[in-house]
Amino acid sequence: MPISVIDSTGLASPLTGLNNPTVVGNMTFSTSGSGVIFTNTTSGVLTNSTLTDYETGTWTPAFQTGTFTYSRQTGYYTKIGNVVNASVDLLWASNSGGGVNISINIPFVIGGTSNSRAVGSFGFVLGMSFTSGTVPEISGNGTASNVNIYAMQPGGTTPTTLLNSALSSSGELQFSITYIASF
Repeated sequence: MPISVIDSTGLASPLTGLNNPTVVGNMTFSTSGSGVIFTNTTSGVLTNSTLTDYETGTWTPAFQTGTFTYSRQTGYYTKIGNVVNASVDLLWASNSGGGVNISINIPFVIGGTSNSRAVGSFGFVLGMSFTSGTVPEISGNGTASNVNIYAMQPGGTTPTTLLNSALSSSGELQFSITYIASF
């Protein structure tokens, strides 16, 4: 199917005979599931080489258990296809978290299988207690809509789930994650 140009009257004209067309302005796909095809095969269009979604945005990250007073809750994401890159900055001034897992919401649900994972890295941690020698880890799996924070011993195989009681009454947490989303 050739690319068509729709003029100001709503009439469509196909772009034909152009080897390297230039689009000035926005390109809009009117059919659901349509997108930019990245393939150099002559055997036809491959579904797994079609980019059908790109989005940037914000959401409000928060601890999913306990009671917190926040000074800052910032979440940014970029979604390309089904891959989500997200960053979080939480600054809290009070915490009555209790003895439940540290869990933080994410902008999209993690992929659809138990083998799907969200993994990330910390940029800054202030106000969180770790056992000496452990390393903080962020992880989520399955069809979760949040990630948990764990402590991992160097060379260890089983992470320890951190509880909200590991969070100080005030602190800041910054991290980024990448994961495959489920739609």
